[in-house]
Amino acid sequence: MDSFDEISQSLQAHSSKAQILMELEAEGKTLEKAVGILKVLGVQATHYDVLRKGNPSCILFYLSTDDMREAVLKLIEAGFTRLKGVNQKGLGPNKK
Repeated sequence: MDSFDEISQSLQAHSSKAQILMELEAEGKTLEKAVGILKVLGVQATHYDVLRKGNPSCILFYLSTDDMREAVLKLIEAGFTRLKGVNQKGLGPNKK
């Protein structure tokens, strides 16, 4: 199992924000490009954390739960393929 998989399995839903975990590579899939895509959509990521630096790096974006689905779709269309979205709405009654 690689570190992206390990990080994605350890994610816990935030109480009020959706999260998108994204792996970034040097092949044009940069943090600046991802932030630009979100801005064009009108999605305001409240903030992001760099969970792993290097190549590839892992970034965790926090954004509105209403924006998560569209944001993930647009990022995939732009070539970002290692993504995982997590939000409180998608969890069942026994998960926190």
